[in-house]
Amino acid sequence: MPDAALGPATRLQRLEGRVVLGVKADADGITRLDRLYQSGSARLRLPKGPGVEGVLINTGGGLTGGDVLETEVIVAAGARATVTTQAAEKVYRASAGEARVLNRLVVAGRLDWLPQETILFDGARLCRRLEVEMAPDATLLAAEATVFGRTARGERVTHGLFRDDWRIRRAGRLAYADAVRLEGDIDAQLARAAVAGGGRAVASCLYVAGDTEARVDAVREVLRIDGVKAGASAWNGLLALRLVAPDGQTLLRALTPLIEFLRGAPVPRVWRC
Repeated sequence: MPDAALGPATRLQRLEGRVVLGVKADADGITRLDRLYQSGSARLRLPKGPGVEGVLINTGGGLTGGDVLETEVIVAAGARATVTTQAAEKVYRASAGEARVLNRLVVAGRLDWLPQETILFDGARLCRRLEVEMAPDATLLAAEATVFGRTARGERVTHGLFRDDWRIRRAGRLAYADAVRLEGDIDAQLARAAVAGGGRAVASCLYVAGDTEARVDAVREVLRIDGVKAGASAWNGLLALRLVAPDGQTLLRALTPLIEFLRGAPVPRVWRC
């Protein structure tokens, strides 16, 4: 029971933030901003340059248990946009609850969803979900990289939770579903051959377009990088890839040329800062 002399029981401050970004193509086919909403600790910046490249910013400086971030991106037919993050997202040890991240994408044109890596500290608890609604002829490139522990310091995640769910629908029908759940001694689970074979940095990448089957062999050549285990499969207009590396730096060394190959352009500028 709280001490009456101290007043009500202390409540920890929790982070909440939401961003909504909408873009459309004008009569000349140039992508323009259509809608922008931001609240709480979530912000979006649109650097000057060709096209629309949105940069998500978490002003809270990281996530922990009880925090919630939501992002919605709407890309109209004929429009093209890239959305990334200002820096790697850090998920700190949770004293209670889970950090929750919900990303919802509605795509009728082309969207490159390319946040920088998420770093889980020991004791972190993260539930992340990606929901996508696509038109039949829309194009999506989505990549999420996750690093378990500050690998440069030799940190290992011996307790925590990581849950990552992807649901992609085309023309209202489920086209792709993926779910990852690691809980407890995550480092021990990553050591298993069927999980990550000792790797502590992983990435999932999905390319949805009309030319996926024709590009899969070339993609596999791009993924031939020392120290990285990777696989690619293509079917029904989908190209799904998984990468595993011993540390975050090695993972990004493989993920960067892959993204550049699939988007036909350099990675977002903030990746190179």
